[in-house]
Amino acid sequence: MSGRYILSLFLVVLLAPFALAIKFILPPARFPVGKCIWNAAHTHALVIVTANVGPGPSQRVDIEIIDSTPQQNVYLSKRDIKGETRLAVTAHADGEVGVCFKNWLSPGECRLHEATSHVLKR
Repeated sequence: MSGRYILSLFLVVLLAPFALAIKFILPPARFPVGKCIWNAAHTHALVIVTANVGPGPSQRVDIEIIDSTPQQNVYLSKRDIKGETRLAVTAHADGEVGVCFKNWLSPGECRLHEATSHVLKR
């Protein structure tokens, strides 16, 4: 084995746990059901979300960051995100933090089956 191969393997093993992404298709609808991704967070933990939203005609993607406490805290709610969007919030309590997406179809669009979907990454 060459030294370069061992170094590359070492870097892959070292950095692999830090490369987390989720990619999915979010179909548009006039009254969309939210798609939420949940992850554990501790009190005062910094939660950073990066979303890459692909183009879609007559569509609007909204994002909301919430927690699983009985109070259902809403940390952030943003409408019409496009391209790469980075968001950061601080968790108020131990529990899970959810990142929820909704893909709204414009009211004037009547052809649901022809609309393309957004591809998102977190």
